[in-house]
Amino acid sequence: MSLTLSRGTFRTTHEADPPPHLHHVSIGITHAEAVADYGLRDDVQLSLRLPYDVKAQRVRYTTLDGAPFTPPYGDIHHRTETLRGISDPSLMLERSMRQWVLGIGTTIPLGHTVDDPVRLGNLGLKHEHIQFGSGTFEPRLLAQWSNARLFARAEATVPLYESAKGYKPPFVVAWSAGPTFRNVTLMLDGQHQTLAHWHGLTDEGTGFDAGGVRAMYALPLGRVTITPAIYHELWSHGFDEQTFHQSTTVSLGFTVTR
Repeated sequence: MSLTLSRGTFRTTHEADPPPHLHHVSIGITHAEAVADYGLRDDVQLSLRLPYDVKAQRVRYTTLDGAPFTPPYGDIHHRTETLRGISDPSLMLERSMRQWVLGIGTTIPLGHTVDDPVRLGNLGLKHEHIQFGSGTFEPRLLAQWSNARLFARAEATVPLYESAKGYKPPFVVAWSAGPTFRNVTLMLDGQHQTLAHWHGLTDEGTGFDAGGVRAMYALPLGRVTITPAIYHELWSHGFDEQTFHQSTTVSLGFTVTR
């Protein structure tokens, strides 16, 4: 059993009209994730992830040259608010083969979803962009290699269909690789996310490549291991004329073994 708590801020900027202006949105995310791993046999385990998120959104508007701007449509697109909820859990079956671990699983659509914000926005109606789930089962694939000094890991979430509300989630690949020195692990940590869509139209706030460096320290205390970590972004690139940036993120993990 393990529990990880993390905190960071995700910022994005995109252009809107009329008249042409910019939306500057920051979301402070506090993420908690409980993981239960159960050994079915010596080389096979079943893993269940249960995430819970607090998303504190802050928004401001400017002209294209940076001057403060008050949009004529009010706060129908974004607003300063804090939302909380369970995000989509996932179930993964993993098999160990010497230095390799391979896994296959799926997300479980239990997180809160919203109605199509693109359609509602085009109609001039108030809407919400923040979701806690995709509304679909999304297959997950895992591959990990490691020895006493090095490791590399990649995990993909693969959308196959639209939800009942017309949402097609992005394809996501998260990867990491680096050396381990006794209790210290250093890694390059990155993510590639394609654009998501609502009934075929682009969902704003999606689509980017980003990565950085993460440092972790494992402190064993009997059956409990405490793992503090820090992540610092080194690069980010948004798609569809959007910009993205993630602040330095800190996390703290607790693992209990039988």
